[in-house]
Amino acid sequence: MACKIVFIGGGSYIWTPTFAGDLFLKDSLDGSTLSLVDIDPIALNTMTLYCKLLNKAMNRNWNIIAQSQTEALQGADYVCISIATGGLAAMHNDYTIPEAFGIYHTVGDTSGPGGISRALRDIPVFLDIAQEMEKYCPSTPLIHVTNPLSQLTRAVNKYTNIKAIGLCHNYSGTISMLAEYFNVPREEIHATSIGVNHFSWFKDLTVKGRDVSSELSLERYVEYYKAKKGPLITNTTDDEIQKMLKGENMEYYFNFVLKDIYGYLPVGSSNHVAEALPYYLNSEETLKKYYIRRKGVLPRRQMLKDQKIEKVNAIVSGKADIPVPNASFEYFADIVAALHLGHPTRAVVTMPNQGQISNLPKDVSVETWAEINGSGIFPLQSGELPSSIYALVAPIVAEQELTVEAAYTGSIDLVTKAVLATPVLQNKESAKEIAQQLIKANKELIP
Repeated sequence: MACKIVFIGGGSYIWTPTFAGDLFLKDSLDGSTLSLVDIDPIALNTMTLYCKLLNKAMNRNWNIIAQSQTEALQGADYVCISIATGGLAAMHNDYTIPEAFGIYHTVGDTSGPGGISRALRDIPVFLDIAQEMEKYCPSTPLIHVTNPLSQLTRAVNKYTNIKAIGLCHNYSGTISMLAEYFNVPREEIHATSIGVNHFSWFKDLTVKGRDVSSELSLERYVEYYKAKKGPLITNTTDDEIQKMLKGENMEYYFNFVLKDIYGYLPVGSSNHVAEALPYYLNSEETLKKYYIRRKGVLPRRQMLKDQKIEKVNAIVSGKADIPVPNASFEYFADIVAALHLGHPTRAVVTMPNQGQISNLPKDVSVETWAEINGSGIFPLQSGELPSSIYALVAPIVAEQELTVEAAYTGSIDLVTKAVLATPVLQNKESAKEIAQQLIKANKELIP
């Protein structure tokens, strides 16, 4: 049964090939329309051609079109967003400004001053899109993969009538690592994932029904890592980036450090996890000690983007063959198919807390398992955060709530309070100055 899927940020050289391939593999969705929207006309034209070639190579019958946002939203059944307001230059400021105050961001897109800065840029754009959705497709779900995932999901659900969820592949990536660690198929590993995006934790981790939490240790992880051959394959968009980096690192070393301390293993790479905790980002020596990798922005990410553009251009110009994909472990296509056709599936999603985490406030954005079917998206009860983990997650939730309100109201005082709340800021006296510098750097990008 055909539908119309809109991808805002459809000029993405990383996300669009993966999502298009996953959608085209769904026999039940063949004949649907994929509408790509992007503010970069060159990227939009290139990815439209790419998707048409992929559609042909896979012998599918999708209608691939490039549209303006207003045109695309008319008749849309599903809307996905992947954007980065201000691009790499703005992201670079999210890194460098906090550095002057002793905060060495590793990713800079979720929490801490970098995450707050990015949220201030992206939330107004998301609200504009959601408000246009209210006009043209008010019952259409908004499914996005944009960081900061929690804050953007919260803003749309709090300030508009559009229902939004966020998707992240951190759970899938960590399960891939654990499958290697235990030398079992992914399908034999089961766990409750509970927390907020880029700072969730495993509860009830089992292999074939056997509780394996006691078998997770830093010592064993180091042994596993030294014995492993080749890069970790997660079957997500991270693999594409890893190929371009041509490097390896002990991505989960810090996770096992925390497991030994707190008794629970955090989900996702150590680069994200570290940004939600005090101490670990406050010196480059500490980062090295715990193998926490700083991703950086310029020139690294520009080089990676240029490499991907070169590969895609070779394909659309006929100089290279288009790779026909296998299904990834991203959730987007599965969720669309489940909603549209009624076949149930499960996914880890970020959505409003309706009691799925019993000891966090109602309606804040949380990340847990959900069931998706033809009637909607329903969070699965995950119980409460263990007390030791609650003490770590609650400050992040407070920071996110302050950030969302600050972006909506335009309050400089609330930006300062959000910076004050972030655990990675040791010198609280610098909060106002950090807030002012971030706002100044983003003055052309925020209302």
